[in-house]
Amino acid sequence: MTASTTGTQPTLETGWLPTTPIGDSLLRRFVHNQADVNEILARAAGGRVERHDRVVLSDGGSHVAFFNQALLTAPLLGSDDPILDRVAGFFAGSDHPVTLLSVWPTPDLSPRGWSLIGHPAFVARAPSPVSYRRRPGVDVRLAGEANGRGDYVTAERIAIDGFPLDEAEGAPPGTVLPAGIAGRGLEVRLGFLEGEPVAVGNVFVAHGVANLCLAATLANARRRGVWEALAWERVATAPHLPAVAFTSDLSRPGFVRMGFLPILRFTLWCRPAP
Repeated sequence: MTASTTGTQPTLETGWLPTTPIGDSLLRRFVHNQADVNEILARAAGGRVERHDRVVLSDGGSHVAFFNQALLTAPLLGSDDPILDRVAGFFAGSDHPVTLLSVWPTPDLSPRGWSLIGHPAFVARAPSPVSYRRRPGVDVRLAGEANGRGDYVTAERIAIDGFPLDEAEGAPPGTVLPAGIAGRGLEVRLGFLEGEPVAVGNVFVAHGVANLCLAATLANARRRGVWEALAWERVATAPHLPAVAFTSDLSRPGFVRMGFLPILRFTLWCRPAP
């Protein structure tokens, strides 16, 4: 254990101080990687971002709550933590739903208008070479390589239908994958079955981890090897780094089969649109 001295009071390293190096832990690396993903999506959509010592606030103005998010970078101190007032102030006046993601258990936030919507699992795989065999008829392609912006439109439609994201139905193109994400480091891959695009998966490499940060497969193409091929291709983006993801219980078994270890569960809250 290390300590620094401020006056006569020691400040013990918690792993979540503003001065803690991002590389202090795998979980801290993920938090800051995901904060960057949120910022990329929000800014590409023409939205707003604020970064503070204990929270990163991103508002993409999306109909989809996941793209308007307060991501905590340190544990809440209680239900009266001033950081919650900062979150409320940032999203005040927003006419769309928002989420709050914490890698730690939180107090009950329902008195502040939040609804608990789940505890997604954080999974991680140690750096190691990638070797797998695709099933017949399965292919994977980096979006933009062959069809430019059309690939992103296709990927967005798959995400909406495959996740599904019902709240994005009928929304303008760019609601899920804004045109401005190209060239910002967030890679989008399409999965094909017998030549037809049926799945999408994103990866972002930063802060010493490869973050598998979105995936969706159309219902009629599930359990046919496309999801797994997309996952392996994204891991192979940086096999020398840990691969991480936060996942639903539906996808968790697939990650476990690939050698990912479940580490803990996050806490995810949603505040509906007014």
